[in-house]
Amino acid sequence: MFQRIQSIFLIITAFSIAVFLGTNSFVKAISPTEKVAINAFQIYHQSGDMALKTVSVYYIAAMAAIALGLTIYTLFLYKNRVKQILFVSIISLFMGVALTTLVYHIQKDVMPLAGGEGSYTIGTWAAFIALVSNLLANRFIKRDEKLVKDADRMR
Repeated sequence: MFQRIQSIFLIITAFSIAVFLGTNSFVKAISPTEKVAINAFQIYHQSGDMALKTVSVYYIAAMAAIALGLTIYTLFLYKNRVKQILFVSIISLFMGVALTTLVYHIQKDVMPLAGGEGSYTIGTWAAFIALVSNLLANRFIKRDEKLVKDADRMR
């Protein structure tokens, strides 16, 4: 099960989604005590210890959590590659929508508050790594399926 390369890529995908859920995706320090940040759960504008503005974006976290659950489930479908291909495609869809929505909120909600350039942090890069490793897992699952079909044809 875990000796196949696509299983390794699915584990990387699951780990990357978990990192995306647990860390900030964008941070802009306005002053030494004031910052604006976004993660999968909320956008917050903080000055010292007081939150000036907080906006919930739980739907991004929900999409990523669904993708995480599907990734873990897909790991155990190693005997049914056609179903694995379907679930990996659905995972890509959920992660793509979550990442697109995150970037939209960065551009429309965070940048006007920040008034300049900020920095994309580990959360954003983890989402990109999840998408790429999921794409590679899909490629290797398809390669395995093709090898099985070729072997069946030769019998």
